[in-house]
Amino acid sequence: MESAGAVETMRLRPHHLFCSRFLPLELLMRGEGFARVVEELKLLTEAESEAVVLVNEGPDQVCEYCPDYADGRCRNPVGDEEKVRKWDQRVLDGLGLSYGQKLTVRDLQALVEEKAPLDFCRDRCPWKSVCSVFARS
Repeated sequence: MESAGAVETMRLRPHHLFCSRFLPLELLMRGEGFARVVEELKLLTEAESEAVVLVNEGPDQVCEYCPDYADGRCRNPVGDEEKVRKWDQRVLDGLGLSYGQKLTVRDLQALVEEKAPLDFCRDRCPWKSVCSVFARS
């Protein structure tokens, strides 16, 4: 995670900033470095924080530690970079955000609480059978 003065800044693609709150960490295990970054992300996004999130287009700080990331793109068999970009766009639209936008973790939490579950979650998400967003609705 980057640090700008005392305020931490994270670059996150839309589905990471939304879905990391609802998916069980054990499903995301893709090696030690990835687990550390995801745990750090979960701790930061669950805290009432003034840390800043930059809505990133394309691969982000989480992707960089994933073993399915190569040549600047997602190579996951469940969703390659093209599919992931479509997921990102649906999450972006559902949250009413734009690429390049910055918001605090506190504001992100409020937005996610207000909007979850998104239409994408109900209709298209390949992880919906294990996503805790549906326990809330």
